[in-house]
Amino acid sequence: MAKGSLYGAMVISAQDMQLIIVDVKRQAVIERVSAPIHLGNDLFAGKRIDPERSDEVVTILQRFLQLLKDYNVTDYRLVASHTITRAENIDYIRDHIYIMTGVTLHFMTVNEESLFSYEAAQLLPNFNELISGRTVLMQVGASMVHFMMFVDGHLTLTRELFLGPLQVATQLQNLEHKVESYQEVLSDYLHSKLVSLYQYLPDEPFDKVILMGSKLNLLENLIPKGKRYVQLSRKDFDKQFQSVVQMTPQDMLNQNNLPADQVNEVLPLFLLLDEVFNHLHTKSIHLTDFKVIDGCVVDEEMSRKKHPRNTDAVSQVMLGAAYELARRFHVDERHQQSVVLFATQLFDRLKKIHGLGSRERLLLQLAAILQDSGLFIDSTQHAFHSEYIINHSEMLGLRADEQVEVAAIARYHSSETVSADLSRFNITMDNRLVMVKLAAILRLADALDDSRLHKISKISVSIKKPEIIIHATANDDIELETWTFNGKRKFFEEVYGMTPILRRTGRF
Repeated sequence: MAKGSLYGAMVISAQDMQLIIVDVKRQAVIERVSAPIHLGNDLFAGKRIDPERSDEVVTILQRFLQLLKDYNVTDYRLVASHTITRAENIDYIRDHIYIMTGVTLHFMTVNEESLFSYEAAQLLPNFNELISGRTVLMQVGASMVHFMMFVDGHLTLTRELFLGPLQVATQLQNLEHKVESYQEVLSDYLHSKLVSLYQYLPDEPFDKVILMGSKLNLLENLIPKGKRYVQLSRKDFDKQFQSVVQMTPQDMLNQNNLPADQVNEVLPLFLLLDEVFNHLHTKSIHLTDFKVIDGCVVDEEMSRKKHPRNTDAVSQVMLGAAYELARRFHVDERHQQSVVLFATQLFDRLKKIHGLGSRERLLLQLAAILQDSGLFIDSTQHAFHSEYIINHSEMLGLRADEQVEVAAIARYHSSETVSADLSRFNITMDNRLVMVKLAAILRLADALDDSRLHKISKISVSIKKPEIIIHATANDDIELETWTFNGKRKFFEEVYGMTPILRRTGRF
């Protein structure tokens, strides 16, 4: 059945639930509503969400569902922010929601949340111009702050820090009335946590910051009515900053219509922004009221386009982030380039026998880019360490199961078999099948440059069952590559039931 033009996105975050209804074809917002709910307070205090809160979630969700029904929206999705999914009893909450409403709650990974932030930022009409220099995209949530660093239009670093205003306020609440200068303690605390970001940044200034997120209450009033973004100078922000740090809690309540339970988050927010802007030497702040939910809508719109996602700008950013992660671990770029090229060529030529699509091609590329990252730790078990690095790094845009797949594909590019080891992967059998198909291809691609001397300049593939002939153009002997290839092809034979044969063409 074809999807209708109306789509509903619902997001549960630490302090509210949001619903947006859009006409995807016209890219027009039909309805946008939110309701406060304080899940974060329970979560940060005890790592669990009070079961009574799940009843509140259900009540709000039922109102949202009625609104969707009023608009005849049948295509909708409910997701929870990464913060919420960290609750120890989140499975109970999810089950309760399903029993009471019939709606399945989907969990966002931090990688997906970062991607949605990026996609929401693209709603800025001058987004490409903004990131053409040195720019930081900063998404501020209740518990986490996502940083995306752009240099000359390329994503060079992504970082997530647990420095959201609610998280910090909860963490330091016992100190607020025990120290002489709480503001100074807050500043020192924020600086100590931001050092892990600063150490990866070059000395050059990032003069522009795109600022977005759910915790910008006292700044969003600077956005003109009817607009969704505004450009502020550093002087504009400093004026607001000085005003806020001089306010008493009562002043904030009286002057800003701020909920009483959010007053203690104001100082952490502004001190965080001031610290970051100072370190980056920021000159202009591009303040938006875009939220993760806007990115969910953009992502849905993109998924309905005819072009596969691995050819669009988002997938190129995902690949760019992987390349930057590989550089951090000093991966041999020439070998990496050869393996990525051969892996994608093999994937494309063998499409009839693997039956996979564009998303799987992207996963293969990511694994090929990062397969040797573990060499930075240890050369004897580098594939094992590559898996660990990928599983424990921010991989922009990947679902949790996809990240496990990419990590496993990278691990098994070596000669280690995976046949008897599939049960350890917490992914579906379909995901495991994709993983072994791609790992088998990556093994062959890696073997084609086993000497690291880039002897093979290009390949061509012909399928003549039960053999797959790979013709390698080389102007030197490829005896080592052939020997390695023959050793690694056994796993390919197990997976595909066909024998790959490597033949050299060219003179030397």
